[in-house]
Amino acid sequence: MFEYIKLQRTMCFGTCPVYSVMVDNEGNVNYSGEMFVYKSGEHHWKIPMKKVEQLNGLIEDFGFKSFIYEPGNEFITDQPSCITTIKYSDGETKEINHYYGHVLIDDSLTAFENKIERIIGTKKYVNPKLYIYLVEEKISESSIRYMVISASEKEAISLVEKECTRQEALKWKAMKIGVAIDDYYEPLILMRDFKVRNGNL
Repeated sequence: MFEYIKLQRTMCFGTCPVYSVMVDNEGNVNYSGEMFVYKSGEHHWKIPMKKVEQLNGLIEDFGFKSFIYEPGNEFITDQPSCITTIKYSDGETKEINHYYGHVLIDDSLTAFENKIERIIGTKKYVNPKLYIYLVEEKISESSIRYMVISASEKEAISLVEKECTRQEALKWKAMKIGVAIDDYYEPLILMRDFKVRNGNL
């Protein structure tokens, strides 16, 4: 059984996501986003024991403890690395610094790293699919509308609630109107529209 698994994604000459994520054998996940990620800073969540068991099975099936990383001498500069560290319950620690610029890159190791992250659930913090939402509130005197880039309807409404300065309680409705195709590293408001019956506010 592992005691903890830690993955670190390093910078490259470009916009590679830079972050680290660690999970222990009770399912506690600690994520730290640094650059070019959707959620920067510290975030914490917990995965169920079923997923912890999946991780343990993945490590055993891959043979991480005995895996020998032999990338060769040929490489391309300015690529990112994935550093995987696993501490086992017997006290042994194994680390592999997998540089993605090696010409003889090991696809099985890349797949192993990606499977760990899928089980842990880092995608929503690093690079979720983003949508364009129209968030709207219609009250008797005015219409308030925002266009928002966000990963979810709930997040879009939450962002608008924090930004809107109206004092009265408002009930917001969000409608998905498209997919964001550019890179965005945080939820954001693209446009605002405030109108009253006889003109703009």
